This record gives sequence, structure tokens and C-alpha cells, in this order.
Amino acid sequence: MFFLLLPYLFFAQMPGSTMQLKVGDKAPSLVLLGFDNSIQGFNFPLNNKVYLIHFWSSGYSLSKKFLPRLLNLYQRYNSLPYRNIDGFDVITVAVQSDKIAWKQDIEHYNLTGITNLIAQRGFNDAGIKNWYINLLPTTFLVNEQGIIVMINPTMLQIEQYLDEARNFPPNRKDLRGRLLMSPNLSNGIPSHNIFLLNTFEDTLQKTKTNDRGIFTFSEIKLLNDYIFRPDTNQNQIKYLKEIYIADANDVILPPVSKNASNLFDLQISGKDIQKFYASERKANAIQFVSKIKFKENSATIEPASLKELDKIKDIMTKQSELVLEVICHTDSKLDDDKSLKLSQEQANAIKNYLVSKGIPAGRITSIGMGEKEILNKCKNKIPCTESEHEENRRTEFKFYK
Repeated sequence: MFFLLLPYLFFAQMPGSTMQLKVGDKAPSLVLLGFDNSIQGFNFPLNNKVYLIHFWSSGYSLSKKFLPRLLNLYQRYNSLPYRNIDGFDVITVAVQSDKIAWKQDIEHYNLTGITNLIAQRGFNDAGIKNWYINLLPTTFLVNEQGIIVMINPTMLQIEQYLDEARNFPPNRKDLRGRLLMSPNLSNGIPSHNIFLLNTFEDTLQKTKTNDRGIFTFSEIKLLNDYIFRPDTNQNQIKYLKEIYIADANDVILPPVSKNASNLFDLQISGKDIQKFYASERKANAIQFVSKIKFKENSATIEPASLKELDKIKDIMTKQSELVLEVICHTDSKLDDDKSLKLSQEQANAIKNYLVSKGIPAGRITSIGMGEKEILNKCKNKIPCTESEHEENRRTEFKFYK
């Protein structure tokens, strides 16, 4: 797991004081002016809840960067059921004299639904002096016993703390996709780093594609939205104008172009993330290679090979829970593009035959690999015997339970 630390701006120091609160200390009280112009007081512990207390200022833009994260946390965790606590709540404290700017920021960041206080006399305001605040932003996580358990935590650290307190563990899924050079499943980008981020661009996980461009993120907690970000520093995509990503069902999504930051970011909504749920049947494949024969340089299946395909049909019919990948390979006699096109047509021909025998099309994925995975020395322009070329003409069948 990778954590992106929050930025902090060291812009002011409380004069004449080196004292500071630390983890394990009891949280002091807060008595300050509220958004409705009334004096509000808070003594911890309070209501058997965990509190996030965030000190900031309208006058310093960097000190406001945590506000959207804070709101996101509140919206997702405030109303959840917990085991031994009665909830999660948030208090913001603006350390500044300008009430107008404060109220404008509260409305701008949509914070009116939470508790917002202001310390108009700055760091020396009597309402916060016992918090020993000497820089902004400063954030405290206070537990249900009124004890400070984190100071300046990341958003992900707060989430982890609250998740452990919940009645039920958060829903987690493996996410699976395929990184492609073009809108063709055979053009997977191998050995490529890809990152999973939240909408605040915190890195949640990093993985690497396999030899066919398939990537998997394991045990991902389901949030609202995600970003898939391939590493644009790797030469395979560094100079491309667009890339493609296929979902867990090998449906190729629209092309992804570089954004203003020169990144191939694919934004995935909470609704669409379901398309990337890795089926458990993808975990363990039953694989074998068959010499399905086609008429030379064509996708016409030789009649003798239909008996082999009928065996595949019987397996799929008897075990309705199976899905199948059909992967066709050619020799290197044709040029690369023609080999790739031919192998895709051959894989499609096998799929079409199985569908004609009653197997639902949705249970079969057809992939043409062309001459990308030659098994012997017989690559382009290397003299080989016919039997050596025949070794490379093969069809892989992968069953997934």
C-alpha cells in the first residue's frame, strides 16, 4: 500500500511556546464562535464518537487542501454502523480574524453540514490556546475516549482506523483489466506498471501487467470513484497518443488520451467499477493446447478438427459455470499484421462454431495472437521446415471456473 502524505505549510510559529500535543494526550476542550455566530463548546470525550478536528485558515491556500478530503470522509463514514462507538464526526477550526472569507470558504467547500468554528484571535485565541497550534493545517483524530490517536494523518490512515471500528468490514474486490496498445485483445502491453488511485490521486495500489497486458489489483476497498494510471515513463506507451483498456469481461473501452498532465488517466465511476470485478473463475484456469487445423492461410476449419471442437462443446454444455478463452497462434510465414488478422479470424471462427452448437457467445472470448508467441527459432525470415512451422500453429483453450 502506498500513502500520499498531505502537504503542510509552515507559515507561523506561536511566540514563546514550544509545547505541543502528542499522540496519547487527552484532547483539550474547544470553546469558539460557530457558523451561526453563537459560542459553542466541546469537551472530549463526546457522544462516544471519534472526532476529526482540523485547524486551517482561509488566508493560506495550502492549508485548505485537506477540506475536500475531510468532507469526503464525513460523507462516507458519518452514518455507518460501528461496533463500540456511536459514530464519526468532524469539526473544522479556522484560525483567522476574517469572518467573511471564512464563511465564503465554508460555502465554497460545501462544509455547511458539519461543525465549523473560528478562532478570531489567531494562535493566541483562548478557545484553542490549549491545543498549542503553531502551524496550519494541523489535524487531530480523537477517539471515543477523548484521546488523541493520530496527528496530521493521511486520508488513507483515517479510513483504515475507521474501517477497523466498523460493525462489518468494508466490501473488497479484486479488480481486473487489460492494458492494450490498440483496440485488439491481442495487443496487450506486457510488463507495464499501472497504478490505482482515488479521486484525490492518492495511490492505493501498484501492479504490473502480465505477458498479455492483463493487470489485477487485489482486495480493493470499494469507494465511489477510481483512476487507472499506466506509467507513462515506460517506453512502451511513452510516445503513444492514446491507449486502450479492456474490462474484466474483455470489453474494450473507448480510447484513453493523455490529459493536461501528460498522463493516460482512465476515470472509473463507482457504477462502472463493477465492470472490472475479477470473477473468481479467472483465478484458476484449466488450459490445454490443441492442433485445430485450418485450410492454409484461411479461417476455414478443416472438417477433421470439428470433432475436437465438439468435445469442447460437450465440456461447455455439461459444465454451465465454465467460461472459455480461445487463443489462436500462427506461424511466421506471413507478415506480422496479416498473421495477427488471420489468427483473430481463426479464433472468431472457433467461437462462431461453438455458438452455432448452442454455447452462449458471452461465455467465450476469442483472441488472436498472430506470431507474437513463436515457440521455436522460426521467427521472421528464419528458414524452417514445415514441421517446425506447424509447431507454432496452435490453439489454446483456457477454461475458467
